[in-house]
Amino acid sequence: MQTILNKVRQRLDPRPQVQIMSDLHLEVGQQYASFTFPTTAPFLILAGDIGRLIDYQGYHSFLESQVTRYKKVFLVLGNHEFYGLDYQSGIQEARRLAQEPSLFGRLVLLHRDRWDDPDSDLTILGCTVWSAIPEASYGIVETKVNDFKKIDQWTPQQHNTIHQQELAWLREQTWQVLTVSTPQKRRLFIATHHAPCVEGTARPDQVSNPWSPAFATDLVDQKGWDGVKVWVFGHTHYSSRLTRNGIRLVSNQRGYVLPGSAAVRKQDGKGRGGEDFDPAFVVAV
Repeated sequence: MQTILNKVRQRLDPRPQVQIMSDLHLEVGQQYASFTFPTTAPFLILAGDIGRLIDYQGYHSFLESQVTRYKKVFLVLGNHEFYGLDYQSGIQEARRLAQEPSLFGRLVLLHRDRWDDPDSDLTILGCTVWSAIPEASYGIVETKVNDFKKIDQWTPQQHNTIHQQELAWLREQTWQVLTVSTPQKRRLFIATHHAPCVEGTARPDQVSNPWSPAFATDLVDQKGWDGVKVWVFGHTHYSSRLTRNGIRLVSNQRGYVLPGSAAVRKQDGKGRGGEDFDPAFVVAV
């Protein structure tokens, strides 16, 4: 039935359809085998914090369950993917996952990677992107943000260095897509874990926290994103839909949910705005 509904949706709207979600946090109570959701598009983007790569077998089994249901599954690495590992070991484990024979080549790791859909004009660019932490905030961020305790040898300086590298990569790839002559103009879709703007991407009462630079950076209001249609992100545990600088910013974040309990409604039920997590949520590009 779900396959039939997907085909009907695609006939009514021929644009590429992408199902998106992030921050599943399957490491909480080891939910890698128990968390299920419907298939509502040909492509699935997992925009980070799906679980921890140190839980390799559980993470692998979760992805095995997904690749049989989609043409492609795209994985962005979140900060939690690295917990219990150092940064380079996390990258190695992620690349190992992408090469697992049981995933049939259907998992696309988006770690500074570009994917062009051979059947449409869709181009997906993806990386964690991290965020820009001002030097004056180093102390409070190290105290308040678990990354600097749970990712081995992780520092604000390394965080910022990789942010700059990944931001430069995104800009270069965006420029290449726009300037390289192709028979068909590409539709650009960016997927990151950290949020590409501050306003509207986190709970209003969290935006002014002195450690909030660890979660979001104002990127989309800068020049250089011509051609980008959609930017998907996670990390803030605040599902949102907004438009900035002509770009649709979309997140669909589950957050921390204990095994056997339902996802919390309306971002903790306190009336602070945001959207409900919807495991069936689809973006048409």
